Amino acid sequence: MHVHASDRKLTEAGSAKFFVRKNGDTTIENEGQLTDQEIRKIREFIKDNYKEMYMKWAQKSDNGFYGE
Repeated sequence: MHVHASDRKLTEAGSAKFFVRKNGDTTIENEGQLTDQEIRKIREFIKDNYKEMYMKWAQKSDNGFYGE
């Protein structure tokens, strides 16, 4: 599973891509134009909500968590 997050302007260049592991930890592929603080907040949000996010993801995809 992966998650895209973007800057306030919602630009492609500002977009970051987070790969989510089965414990909610993330690996970031591209930071885009996000600040370290924004990345930290996004990682915290993913960690707090990854199980619910995965249930939604699983309805649309056969792929699992990153690294599986």
